[in-house]
Amino acid sequence: MTRLPKPHRFVVYHIESTMQAKTFVYRHHAEKHCNRLNVSYPLKYAFTTIADYNDKVVHMVERVNLMSGKKFMEPSNTPNYCSPASEAYWSM
Repeated sequence: MTRLPKPHRFVVYHIESTMQAKTFVYRHHAEKHCNRLNVSYPLKYAFTTIADYNDKVVHMVERVNLMSGKKFMEPSNTPNYCSPASEAYWSM
């Protein structure tokens, strides 16, 4: 009988940008990775469960489409090159 991989349950993320750094199955692995990152980059990374990350950390922000000028909502952790509000998106 083959074992299926467990789903990731914890996420380490950058506090200011809310971008995911890495996901882990176990809490202690996420905590260790977060501590390692914070040694190099003090107080910039945190960890939480996937559910809390999606519900409490990532929030919707209002932005303006660069080409049409219309306002739209997008997740706060959308990379610049994936956002219609940036020049990088329209220059590809």
